[in-house]
Amino acid sequence: MIQVTDFMADIVDDIKARVDVVDLVGQYVQLKKAGVNYKACCPFHSEKTASFVVSPEKQIFHCFGCHKGGDIFTFIEEIEGVEFSEALQVLADKAGLKVENLSKFMNKEKKGVKEEYYKAHELACEFFAKQLYKTNDGKKVLEYLYKRGITDDTIKEFKLGFSPDKYDALYPELLKKGITKEVLIKSGIVSAKNLADERIFDKFRGRLIFPIFDYLGRVQGFGGRALKEGQMPKYLNSPENVIYSKSKILYGLYHSKAAIKENGQVILVEGYFDVLLPYQEGVKNVVAVSGTALTEGHTTLIKRLTQNVVSSFDLDSAGFEATKRSYAILKAEGIEMKTMGSFDGKDPADFVLENDGEAFKKMVEEAKDFVAFFMDKLVDANDVSSIDGRRKVIKELLPLLKGVAPSSKDFYVRELSGKLNMKESHLYDELEAFKLPSSHPARKSAEVSSKNDGEGKELFSKLEGLILAVLLKKVNLFSEAVKMIDETYFEEDLKAIYNQLSDQYNSSRTGVEKWNFDKGFSTEARGKVDVLLLYAEEVYGMISEDILKDELQKLVDKLKEKKRSRSLEDLRSRIAEAEKGGDKEKIIELLKEQQNLLTGEFNG
Repeated sequence: MIQVTDFMADIVDDIKARVDVVDLVGQYVQLKKAGVNYKACCPFHSEKTASFVVSPEKQIFHCFGCHKGGDIFTFIEEIEGVEFSEALQVLADKAGLKVENLSKFMNKEKKGVKEEYYKAHELACEFFAKQLYKTNDGKKVLEYLYKRGITDDTIKEFKLGFSPDKYDALYPELLKKGITKEVLIKSGIVSAKNLADERIFDKFRGRLIFPIFDYLGRVQGFGGRALKEGQMPKYLNSPENVIYSKSKILYGLYHSKAAIKENGQVILVEGYFDVLLPYQEGVKNVVAVSGTALTEGHTTLIKRLTQNVVSSFDLDSAGFEATKRSYAILKAEGIEMKTMGSFDGKDPADFVLENDGEAFKKMVEEAKDFVAFFMDKLVDANDVSSIDGRRKVIKELLPLLKGVAPSSKDFYVRELSGKLNMKESHLYDELEAFKLPSSHPARKSAEVSSKNDGEGKELFSKLEGLILAVLLKKVNLFSEAVKMIDETYFEEDLKAIYNQLSDQYNSSRTGVEKWNFDKGFSTEARGKVDVLLLYAEEVYGMISEDILKDELQKLVDKLKEKKRSRSLEDLRSRIAEAEKGGDKEKIIELLKEQQNLLTGEFNG
């Protein structure tokens, strides 16, 4: 943990003054204006209803589902999975700060493991790019790229490169620049049987290199395409390591994220060239799932930016199975998916090269809802005049129809009944009897969503927290609150907030000071006050003072009843103990207390 010095505090304050939380968060999720705040579905847990709130006034975010929240630094730490020092560097860059002094300060601290990996990848990327343009073998690869339709601008924007067909072209260069043998081996930039083995060689030798960027534009891995006949595998990817996880990477996302938000849609393709050619032709909202099937991690990245996907995978047997699974995973997260038709056996890159970007855009516009696309494909592939043919179609479609909304389900059932010449009621009977298997993505996602939606509600499951939220929203009601409760009603974490509000109430009554929620609270309490204010705006923002007064009374009554129940439970335990000890006087005394609690007014 970096020690916060005066220098660091100044840097932090300067960054906060320059980077707006709404602008920052808006680069990762789709924010919608909601009164004075902005809302979105939470990027940190699965949810169907937006409970993630960003406050431009307070410069904080908070999710009322999973209860993650904080300032711009916390957001970068959470969303990027980085330490504070890395978040500081990222935000300094976004703020446009000159970082000479910051870098000097950061160098005094112990470098994190991730920093070493990122440095190794950046240096390797520079090496590969240089080899592409500066060597004779590289220029041959450059010619290959030109033939594939890739321009110099695209090559440089995506930092494409070339790895020489030598065992020791890159490795010695990186060692000279201070990268350790351990980092190089574990990152997969070089290969060896183990760390002790002296026989170390460049892993990506003799390949066209595609650097893989994270959401912030840092190189975190490589894809290498074979250049020789019979060279295997055709595509070689970086192994999993501390900065690279293929289940959480979409190739091209760093370059396409702005276009995805602008278009409200992402085009999902399979390969590197399938991203580069459409992007170059102006279709910039395109990303690739490279070297793996679509995962929940990919879906999380997509959901931050859009709720609409157009898939363009191969439509052979294996490709279509991947498309079906992708649909199930996306649908479980509330993301709609359309599917593009066939390119006559070509992949998107070759289609764009032989036609143009406009032709590709037209294919995107004509993409069908996946269920409708799949239905047509099944009907065409099977003899629906036969019982077996109809059964095959129904069996394949049931898992998809099970998860769609009732209105869409009615539409699809009508369509299918017409195509199969069956009664709609028979199809509904089939649907009613069908259950999704436990391994189905939609069931798994629902379980995770249910689990997450129930976590982290401590602050707002407490009646004391709700009472404070009401009082923060309408401070005039404090005069009513002090007649009913005092600090003894609050547990320690909220007692300090109540006491500070009480002090401010007393000062405001005498005219000494006005209410000021920025004054007098500890750092921890200040954070809770901000969240309580945010909650108050969300829940009580449009409610009149009279209704809030009634709400306060109801909450206090519930709190008193809760405390009464706890006191009765405590008394029953003490009576049982007294009975065990045969202490008759104590039993009588405790029974009187119990009677008073049961019949009298409870005042804490």
